[in-house]
Amino acid sequence: MHTKFLFALLAILLVMTAQGQPKGIKRYMEKREQKKDSAIAEGRPFMSIIAGPGYTPENGLLVGAGMIYTFKTNRKDSLIQRSSVPFMGFISTKGNYGFNSNLRTFWLEDKLRVNILAKFSVANDNYFGVGFSSIKQLEEGDSTTAFKRQKFIVKPLIMYQPIKHLYVGGGFDFNSTKVLETNPVMAEDAYYNQFGPDNFNSGLTVTVNYDSRDIIVNPYKGYFFNFAAGFYGDYLGGDNKYNIYELDFRTYHQIHRPGNTIALKLYGRFGSGDIPYEELTKLGGGDGLRGYIEGHYRDRTGLYFLTEWRHMFLKQDGNMSKHGMVTWLGSGTIAYNPDSIEEWIPNFGIGYRFEVQPRMNVRIDFGIGRESSGLYFNFTEAF
Repeated sequence: MHTKFLFALLAILLVMTAQGQPKGIKRYMEKREQKKDSAIAEGRPFMSIIAGPGYTPENGLLVGAGMIYTFKTNRKDSLIQRSSVPFMGFISTKGNYGFNSNLRTFWLEDKLRVNILAKFSVANDNYFGVGFSSIKQLEEGDSTTAFKRQKFIVKPLIMYQPIKHLYVGGGFDFNSTKVLETNPVMAEDAYYNQFGPDNFNSGLTVTVNYDSRDIIVNPYKGYFFNFAAGFYGDYLGGDNKYNIYELDFRTYHQIHRPGNTIALKLYGRFGSGDIPYEELTKLGGGDGLRGYIEGHYRDRTGLYFLTEWRHMFLKQDGNMSKHGMVTWLGSGTIAYNPDSIEEWIPNFGIGYRFEVQPRMNVRIDFGIGRESSGLYFNFTEAF
Protein backbone atom coordinates (compact mmCIF):
# COMPACT_ATOMS: atom_id res chain seq x y z
CA MET A 1 0.00 0.00 0.00
CA HIS A 2 2.84 2.42 0.84
CA THR A 3 4.37 1.84 -2.60
CA LYS A 4 1.09 2.75 -4.28
CA PHE A 5 0.85 6.02 -2.34
CA LEU A 6 4.47 6.83 -3.23
CA PHE A 7 3.71 6.36 -6.91
CA ALA A 8 0.56 8.47 -6.53
CA LEU A 9 2.58 11.30 -5.02
CA LEU A 10 5.24 11.05 -7.73
CA ALA A 11 2.60 11.09 -10.47
CA ILE A 12 1.01 14.21 -8.98
CA LEU A 13 4.36 15.98 -8.81
CA LEU A 14 5.07 15.19 -12.47
CA VAL A 15 1.92 16.92 -13.73
CA MET A 16 1.97 19.98 -11.47
CA THR A 17 3.00 23.38 -12.82
CA ALA A 18 6.62 24.43 -12.98
CA GLN A 19 6.61 26.61 -9.86
CA GLY A 20 9.97 26.41 -8.15
CA GLN A 21 11.67 25.00 -11.27
CA PRO A 22 14.80 26.57 -12.78
CA LYS A 23 14.08 29.81 -14.61
CA GLY A 24 14.75 28.30 -18.04
CA ILE A 25 12.19 25.56 -17.56
CA LYS A 26 9.70 27.95 -16.00
CA ARG A 27 10.10 30.39 -18.90
CA TYR A 28 9.52 27.56 -21.39
CA MET A 29 6.39 26.46 -19.55
CA GLU A 30 5.05 30.03 -19.47
CA LYS A 31 5.60 30.44 -23.23
CA ARG A 32 3.90 27.12 -23.91
CA GLU A 33 0.98 28.17 -21.71
CA GLN A 34 0.63 31.40 -23.69
CA LYS A 35 0.77 29.46 -26.96
CA LYS A 36 -1.94 27.09 -25.73
CA ASP A 37 -4.21 29.94 -24.57
CA SER A 38 -3.84 31.64 -27.93
CA ALA A 39 -4.59 28.46 -29.88
CA ILE A 40 -7.67 27.65 -27.77
CA ALA A 41 -9.03 31.21 -28.02
CA GLU A 42 -8.65 31.19 -31.82
CA GLY A 43 -10.12 27.70 -32.22
CA ARG A 44 -6.86 26.25 -33.54
CA PRO A 45 -5.67 22.68 -32.79
CA PHE A 46 -3.45 22.04 -29.80
CA MET A 47 -1.69 18.98 -28.39
CA SER A 48 -0.77 18.31 -24.75
CA ILE A 49 1.67 15.57 -23.70
CA ILE A 50 1.98 13.99 -20.27
CA ALA A 51 3.81 11.05 -18.68
CA GLY A 52 4.08 9.49 -15.25
CA PRO A 53 3.99 6.36 -13.11
CA GLY A 54 0.93 4.53 -11.88
CA TYR A 55 -0.44 1.36 -10.38
CA THR A 56 -3.50 -0.73 -11.19
CA PRO A 57 -4.54 -4.12 -9.77
CA GLU A 58 -4.38 -5.65 -13.25
CA ASN A 59 -0.98 -4.30 -14.29
CA GLY A 60 0.98 -3.66 -11.12
CA LEU A 61 3.42 -0.76 -11.21
CA LEU A 62 3.49 0.92 -14.60
CA VAL A 63 4.76 3.86 -16.59
CA GLY A 64 2.23 5.58 -18.80
CA ALA A 65 2.56 8.29 -21.42
CA GLY A 66 0.00 9.98 -23.55
CA MET A 67 -1.19 12.95 -25.50
CA ILE A 68 -4.48 14.67 -26.11
CA TYR A 69 -5.04 16.50 -29.40
CA THR A 70 -8.01 18.86 -29.52
CA PHE A 71 -9.48 20.85 -32.37
CA LYS A 72 -12.66 22.52 -33.57
CA THR A 73 -14.39 21.18 -36.65
CA ASN A 74 -15.55 24.74 -37.35
CA ARG A 75 -13.28 27.49 -35.99
CA LYS A 76 -15.98 30.12 -36.64
CA ASP A 77 -18.48 28.36 -34.37
CA SER A 78 -17.86 29.73 -30.86
CA LEU A 79 -20.40 27.38 -29.25
CA ILE A 80 -19.35 23.98 -30.59
CA GLN A 81 -17.26 21.81 -28.26
CA ARG A 82 -13.65 21.06 -29.08
CA SER A 83 -13.21 17.59 -30.51
CA SER A 84 -10.61 15.46 -28.73
CA VAL A 85 -8.27 12.62 -29.65
CA PRO A 86 -6.57 11.23 -26.53
CA PHE A 87 -3.96 8.51 -26.84
CA MET A 88 -2.46 6.59 -23.91
CA GLY A 89 0.18 3.87 -23.79
CA PHE A 90 1.73 1.98 -20.90
CA ILE A 91 4.18 -0.74 -19.94
CA SER A 92 4.15 -2.43 -16.54
CA THR A 93 6.30 -4.51 -14.22
CA LYS A 94 4.08 -7.53 -14.96
CA GLY A 95 5.14 -7.42 -18.59
CA ASN A 96 1.83 -5.93 -19.70
CA TYR A 97 1.61 -3.25 -22.36
CA GLY A 98 -1.16 -1.57 -24.25
CA PHE A 99 -2.54 1.43 -26.09
CA ASN A 100 -5.96 3.05 -26.13
CA SER A 101 -7.75 5.99 -27.66
CA ASN A 102 -11.27 7.37 -27.49
CA LEU A 103 -11.89 9.88 -30.27
CA ARG A 104 -14.86 12.24 -29.76
CA THR A 105 -15.73 14.67 -32.57
CA PHE A 106 -18.53 17.22 -33.05
CA TRP A 107 -19.74 18.35 -36.47
CA LEU A 108 -22.43 20.54 -38.08
CA GLU A 109 -23.20 22.65 -35.00
CA ASP A 110 -23.12 19.45 -32.91
CA LYS A 111 -25.88 17.80 -34.90
CA LEU A 112 -23.46 15.05 -35.91
CA ARG A 113 -21.10 13.20 -33.58
CA VAL A 114 -18.48 10.68 -34.68
CA ASN A 115 -16.75 8.62 -31.98
CA ILE A 116 -14.19 5.82 -32.21
CA LEU A 117 -13.00 3.72 -29.28
CA ALA A 118 -9.84 1.66 -29.90
CA LYS A 119 -7.86 -0.50 -27.47
CA PHE A 120 -5.05 -3.04 -27.75
CA SER A 121 -3.25 -4.83 -24.93
CA VAL A 122 -1.11 -7.85 -24.13
CA ALA A 123 -1.43 -8.70 -20.47
CA ASN A 124 -0.87 -11.23 -17.75
CA ASP A 125 -4.45 -11.26 -16.51
CA ASN A 126 -6.63 -13.20 -14.05
CA TYR A 127 -9.80 -15.24 -14.54
CA PHE A 128 -11.75 -16.02 -11.37
CA GLY A 129 -14.69 -17.72 -13.04
CA VAL A 130 -18.24 -16.49 -13.51
CA GLY A 131 -20.50 -15.34 -10.68
CA PHE A 132 -19.91 -14.73 -6.96
CA SER A 133 -19.96 -18.43 -6.05
CA SER A 134 -17.07 -19.28 -8.41
CA ILE A 135 -15.11 -16.17 -7.47
CA LYS A 136 -15.18 -16.94 -3.75
CA GLN A 137 -13.74 -20.42 -4.31
CA LEU A 138 -10.57 -19.18 -6.01
CA GLU A 139 -7.57 -17.35 -4.60
CA GLU A 140 -5.43 -15.34 -6.99
CA GLY A 141 -2.31 -17.25 -8.06
CA ASP A 142 -0.21 -18.48 -10.97
CA SER A 143 -1.76 -21.96 -10.88
CA THR A 144 -5.36 -20.84 -10.17
CA THR A 145 -6.35 -17.56 -11.87
CA ALA A 146 -3.38 -16.26 -13.90
CA PHE A 147 -3.41 -16.35 -17.68
CA LYS A 148 -1.90 -14.31 -20.51
CA ARG A 149 -4.03 -12.88 -23.27
CA GLN A 150 -3.98 -10.52 -26.23
CA LYS A 151 -7.01 -8.31 -26.79
CA PHE A 152 -8.18 -5.59 -29.15
CA ILE A 153 -11.38 -3.55 -29.47
CA VAL A 154 -12.50 -1.18 -32.22
CA LYS A 155 -15.90 0.53 -31.84
CA PRO A 156 -16.88 3.28 -34.30
CA LEU A 157 -20.16 5.09 -33.59
CA ILE A 158 -22.03 7.79 -35.55
CA MET A 159 -24.88 9.76 -33.94
CA TYR A 160 -27.30 12.35 -35.34
CA GLN A 161 -29.36 14.91 -33.44
CA PRO A 162 -32.97 15.08 -34.78
CA ILE A 163 -34.11 17.38 -31.94
CA LYS A 164 -32.24 19.31 -29.26
CA HIS A 165 -30.28 17.06 -26.83
CA LEU A 166 -31.59 13.83 -28.41
CA TYR A 167 -29.14 11.67 -30.40
CA VAL A 168 -29.73 8.46 -32.32
CA GLY A 169 -27.11 6.43 -34.07
CA GLY A 170 -25.40 3.20 -34.83
CA GLY A 171 -22.04 1.62 -35.32
CA PHE A 172 -20.01 -1.55 -35.10
CA ASP A 173 -18.11 -3.45 -32.44
CA PHE A 174 -15.15 -5.62 -33.37
CA ASN A 175 -13.29 -7.32 -30.54
CA SER A 176 -10.91 -10.22 -30.21
CA THR A 177 -9.38 -12.15 -27.31
CA LYS A 178 -6.60 -14.70 -27.75
CA VAL A 179 -5.35 -16.64 -24.72
CA LEU A 180 -1.58 -17.09 -25.01
CA GLU A 181 -0.95 -18.93 -21.71
CA THR A 182 -3.41 -20.54 -19.30
CA ASN A 183 -3.38 -22.39 -15.96
CA PRO A 184 -4.68 -25.80 -14.74
CA VAL A 185 -7.81 -24.42 -13.05
CA MET A 186 -8.81 -22.27 -16.00
CA ALA A 187 -8.17 -25.16 -18.41
CA GLU A 188 -10.82 -27.18 -16.55
CA ASP A 189 -13.34 -24.34 -16.22
CA ALA A 190 -16.57 -25.24 -18.02
CA TYR A 191 -17.40 -21.68 -19.09
CA TYR A 192 -13.94 -21.05 -20.53
CA ASN A 193 -13.92 -24.38 -22.40
CA GLN A 194 -17.31 -23.59 -23.95
CA PHE A 195 -15.62 -20.87 -26.01
CA GLY A 196 -11.94 -21.82 -26.09
CA PRO A 197 -8.81 -19.69 -26.22
CA ASP A 198 -9.44 -17.74 -29.44
CA ASN A 199 -12.55 -15.59 -29.91
CA PHE A 200 -13.42 -12.96 -32.50
CA ASN A 201 -16.71 -11.14 -31.99
CA SER A 202 -18.41 -8.63 -34.24
CA GLY A 203 -21.75 -6.93 -34.15
CA LEU A 204 -23.99 -4.05 -35.04
CA THR A 205 -24.71 -1.50 -32.32
CA VAL A 206 -27.57 0.98 -31.99
CA THR A 207 -27.89 3.78 -29.48
CA VAL A 208 -30.36 6.42 -28.32
CA ASN A 209 -29.31 9.04 -25.84
CA TYR A 210 -30.34 12.30 -24.26
CA ASP A 211 -27.37 14.57 -23.59
CA SER A 212 -27.62 18.05 -22.06
CA ARG A 213 -24.10 18.12 -20.58
CA ASP A 214 -22.25 21.41 -21.06
CA ILE A 215 -18.88 19.76 -21.83
CA ILE A 216 -18.77 16.00 -22.44
CA VAL A 217 -15.24 15.30 -21.18
CA ASN A 218 -15.73 17.27 -17.93
CA PRO A 219 -19.34 18.29 -17.25
CA TYR A 220 -20.26 20.86 -14.62
CA LYS A 221 -24.00 20.47 -15.19
CA GLY A 222 -26.55 18.58 -17.25
CA TYR A 223 -27.97 15.10 -17.74
CA PHE A 224 -27.01 12.10 -19.82
CA PHE A 225 -29.13 9.02 -20.46
CA ASN A 226 -28.09 6.34 -22.93
CA PHE A 227 -29.63 3.11 -24.11
CA ALA A 228 -27.42 0.97 -26.31
CA ALA A 229 -27.81 -2.49 -27.77
CA GLY A 230 -25.32 -4.71 -29.55
CA PHE A 231 -26.25 -7.68 -31.73
CA TYR A 232 -23.36 -10.07 -32.33
CA GLY A 233 -23.21 -12.99 -34.71
CA ASP A 234 -21.57 -14.58 -37.70
CA TYR A 235 -23.05 -12.15 -40.23
CA LEU A 236 -19.91 -9.97 -39.80
CA GLY A 237 -17.55 -12.88 -39.28
CA GLY A 238 -17.96 -13.27 -35.52
CA ASP A 239 -17.57 -16.57 -33.69
CA ASN A 240 -20.42 -16.18 -31.17
CA LYS A 241 -24.09 -15.20 -31.16
CA TYR A 242 -25.22 -12.99 -28.28
CA ASN A 243 -26.83 -9.65 -27.46
CA ILE A 244 -25.74 -6.92 -25.03
CA TYR A 245 -28.00 -4.18 -23.64
CA GLU A 246 -26.68 -1.17 -21.71
CA LEU A 247 -28.36 1.53 -19.64
CA ASP A 248 -26.29 4.52 -18.53
CA PHE A 249 -27.71 7.43 -16.53
CA ARG A 250 -25.59 10.34 -15.31
CA THR A 251 -26.39 13.68 -13.73
CA TYR A 252 -24.15 16.63 -12.86
CA HIS A 253 -24.96 19.45 -10.46
CA GLN A 254 -22.90 22.61 -9.95
CA ILE A 255 -22.57 23.66 -6.31
CA HIS A 256 -22.35 27.46 -5.83
CA ARG A 257 -19.74 27.96 -8.57
CA PRO A 258 -18.18 26.39 -11.68
CA GLY A 259 -15.64 23.71 -10.88
CA ASN A 260 -17.46 22.46 -7.79
CA THR A 261 -19.63 19.59 -8.98
CA ILE A 262 -21.55 16.59 -7.74
CA ALA A 263 -21.65 13.83 -10.38
CA LEU A 264 -23.75 10.68 -10.17
CA LYS A 265 -23.78 7.61 -12.40
CA LEU A 266 -26.00 4.52 -12.54
CA TYR A 267 -24.93 1.85 -15.02
CA GLY A 268 -26.37 -1.51 -16.00
CA ARG A 269 -25.25 -4.06 -18.58
CA PHE A 270 -27.30 -7.15 -19.45
CA GLY A 271 -26.50 -10.01 -21.80
CA SER A 272 -28.26 -12.90 -23.48
CA GLY A 273 -27.12 -15.75 -25.71
CA ASP A 274 -23.68 -17.38 -25.86
CA ILE A 275 -21.56 -14.61 -24.33
CA PRO A 276 -17.81 -15.41 -24.30
CA TYR A 277 -16.02 -14.97 -20.98
CA GLU A 278 -14.23 -11.74 -21.98
CA GLU A 279 -17.51 -10.14 -23.12
CA LEU A 280 -19.40 -10.77 -19.90
CA THR A 281 -20.16 -7.70 -17.78
CA LYS A 282 -17.06 -6.93 -15.70
CA LEU A 283 -16.76 -4.62 -12.72
CA GLY A 284 -13.60 -2.62 -12.09
CA GLY A 285 -11.07 -0.90 -14.30
CA GLY A 286 -10.27 2.79 -14.70
CA ASP A 287 -13.73 4.09 -15.61
CA GLY A 288 -16.07 2.06 -13.38
CA LEU A 289 -15.42 0.78 -9.87
CA ARG A 290 -11.83 2.00 -9.68
CA GLY A 291 -9.74 -0.17 -7.36
CA TYR A 292 -10.96 -3.59 -8.53
CA ILE A 293 -9.19 -5.87 -10.98
CA GLU A 294 -11.17 -5.57 -14.18
CA GLY A 295 -12.70 -9.00 -14.67
CA HIS A 296 -12.40 -10.20 -11.07
CA TYR A 297 -16.19 -9.93 -10.89
CA ARG A 298 -17.96 -10.96 -14.08
CA ASP A 299 -21.33 -12.39 -15.09
CA ARG A 300 -24.13 -11.91 -17.61
CA THR A 301 -25.64 -9.02 -15.62
CA GLY A 302 -23.80 -6.19 -13.89
CA LEU A 303 -24.89 -3.03 -12.10
CA TYR A 304 -23.02 -0.26 -10.32
CA PHE A 305 -23.57 3.27 -9.08
CA LEU A 306 -21.12 6.07 -8.23
CA THR A 307 -21.44 9.43 -6.51
CA GLU A 308 -18.44 11.70 -7.06
CA TRP A 309 -17.56 15.17 -5.74
CA ARG A 310 -15.25 17.12 -8.07
CA HIS A 311 -13.61 20.31 -6.82
CA MET A 312 -11.23 22.62 -8.68
CA PHE A 313 -9.36 24.97 -6.34
CA LEU A 314 -9.41 28.76 -6.61
CA LYS A 315 -6.41 31.06 -6.83
CA GLN A 316 -5.98 34.03 -4.51
CA ASP A 317 -7.53 36.33 -7.11
CA GLY A 318 -10.71 34.22 -7.13
CA ASN A 319 -10.12 32.65 -10.55
CA MET A 320 -10.06 28.89 -10.95
CA SER A 321 -6.67 27.22 -10.69
CA LYS A 322 -5.48 24.23 -12.70
CA HIS A 323 -5.49 21.93 -9.67
CA GLY A 324 -8.36 19.99 -8.18
CA MET A 325 -9.40 16.90 -6.31
CA VAL A 326 -12.22 14.36 -6.34
CA THR A 327 -13.65 11.80 -3.98
CA TRP A 328 -16.23 9.15 -4.73
CA LEU A 329 -18.36 6.45 -3.16
CA GLY A 330 -20.09 3.60 -4.97
CA SER A 331 -21.11 -0.02 -5.10
CA GLY A 332 -21.68 -2.73 -7.68
CA THR A 333 -22.98 -6.23 -8.23
CA ILE A 334 -23.03 -9.08 -10.73
CA ALA A 335 -25.55 -11.87 -11.28
CA TYR A 336 -26.89 -14.26 -13.91
CA ASN A 337 -29.93 -11.99 -14.34
CA PRO A 338 -31.48 -9.05 -12.43
CA ASP A 339 -33.80 -11.37 -10.46
CA SER A 340 -30.86 -13.27 -8.94
CA ILE A 341 -28.95 -10.29 -7.49
CA GLU A 342 -27.95 -11.04 -3.89
CA GLU A 343 -24.64 -9.35 -3.03
CA TRP A 344 -23.02 -5.94 -3.52
CA ILE A 345 -19.35 -4.90 -3.27
CA PRO A 346 -18.19 -1.47 -1.97
CA ASN A 347 -16.00 1.11 -3.68
CA PHE A 348 -14.56 4.48 -2.70
CA GLY A 349 -11.54 6.60 -3.51
CA ILE A 350 -9.83 9.96 -3.94
CA GLY A 351 -8.12 11.63 -6.87
CA TYR A 352 -6.08 14.58 -8.10
CA ARG A 353 -6.86 16.68 -11.19
CA PHE A 354 -4.63 18.90 -13.31
CA GLU A 355 -6.09 20.90 -16.20
CA VAL A 356 -3.90 20.48 -19.31
CA GLN A 357 -6.39 22.25 -21.58
CA PRO A 358 -9.57 24.19 -20.75
CA ARG A 359 -12.02 21.73 -19.14
CA MET A 360 -9.75 18.77 -20.01
CA ASN A 361 -7.94 17.21 -17.07
CA VAL A 362 -5.30 14.64 -16.39
CA ARG A 363 -6.70 12.43 -13.64
CA ILE A 364 -4.85 10.41 -11.02
CA ASP A 365 -7.26 8.28 -8.97
CA PHE A 366 -6.66 5.95 -6.06
CA GLY A 367 -9.58 3.54 -5.62
CA ILE A 368 -10.25 1.05 -2.85
CA GLY A 369 -12.53 -1.98 -2.96
CA ARG A 370 -12.99 -5.24 -1.10
CA GLU A 371 -9.43 -6.49 -0.49
CA SER A 372 -8.30 -4.58 -3.57
CA SER A 373 -6.95 -1.14 -4.54
CA GLY A 374 -5.50 0.61 -7.56
CA LEU A 375 -3.96 3.85 -8.85
CA TYR A 376 -5.14 5.10 -12.26
CA PHE A 377 -3.56 7.66 -14.58
CA ASN A 378 -5.51 8.92 -17.60
CA PHE A 379 -6.98 11.84 -19.53
CA THR A 380 -10.56 13.15 -19.03
CA GLU A 381 -12.98 12.25 -16.26
CA ALA A 382 -14.06 8.68 -15.50
CA PHE A 383 -17.66 9.61 -16.46
